[in-house]
Amino acid sequence: MDNTCPYCGTNLKMETDFFFCDFCDMNLSLDQIQKDGERIQIINREINSDDLNRTTPELMTFSTWELILLLKEARKKRTFFFDPHTRKDTQKGEDKSLQFKLSTKKMYVIENILKVRLGYIPANLNQSFINNYKKNIENPKYKRKMLIWET
Repeated sequence: MDNTCPYCGTNLKMETDFFFCDFCDMNLSLDQIQKDGERIQIINREINSDDLNRTTPELMTFSTWELILLLKEARKKRTFFFDPHTRKDTQKGEDKSLQFKLSTKKMYVIENILKVRLGYIPANLNQSFINNYKKNIENPKYKRKMLIWET
């Protein structure tokens, strides 16, 4: 099995504590390399509302797919606090405006991470958008191995 670059498929040179791709002109750590032209593998985690409590640096490690699902959750949560009927919880006596502010800021964080990755902020995360994005992720055409080139 040959160690190959996850970006271009070139056979890698082993250096002291890393691998080097001549074509990409970059160092790759052991956890980045692929075998025999395999493409980069992205593992998507299950997303839940508790993930909205993560810090911005933690959210930046999420895949784009995970962030899209989390943005949908953040917008849903924000809408709950925006509704004037839920702003004041009479049983607890809590003012929900602070929760609205915090959920809005978290939504902005996720939107801006997505803007960097996609070049835009998805306006409507309806089921059609979600289905099309997932269909593209699962497209077998993009899971085929790359051709391996010697340097």
